[in-house]
Amino acid sequence: MKKTRLLAMGISAFIAFTTTQTPAQDAKAKPAAPEGGGGHSHFTKIPATVEDIWKKIQEQQGKLASVVAQKDLGEAHDHAFAIRDLVKALPAKVPAEQKAKAEAGAKDITKLAADIDKSAAAKAQKATEANVKKMDEAIAALKTNLPPGEGKK
Repeated sequence: MKKTRLLAMGISAFIAFTTTQTPAQDAKAKPAAPEGGGGHSHFTKIPATVEDIWKKIQEQQGKLASVVAQKDLGEAHDHAFAIRDLVKALPAKVPAEQKAKAEAGAKDITKLAADIDKSAAAKAQKATEANVKKMDEAIAALKTNLPPGEGKK
């Protein structure tokens, strides 16, 4: 009986190891996403200063507005998530007395980025436009509370 059980376990292990790809094999099988926004990696390079973060946020807002205006909703989430990532970096870069405001703004904008992703994925143009407008308003409110020129010294 022990031989049968051992043989069955060995066969099961053999099948499991020969039919499952390792993460390294999986990475080789899939080509890397091209640089320059064509892929969906959602990696956002965070600038070193608060002022530069605000510049990048403004740049991404322009790109988001452009793709939504062109009805290219498949790209909307890339820019919304880039804005989210940039805003989430602000609390670590602002003075301590502004950290709570930065965190609250980041929380709101994170939710709005998810809303943009959902409406864009559903190909809901009007809902996506409304969500982009809400995000713009949230960013404007945050910018009022955290002026671009102020950062940790």
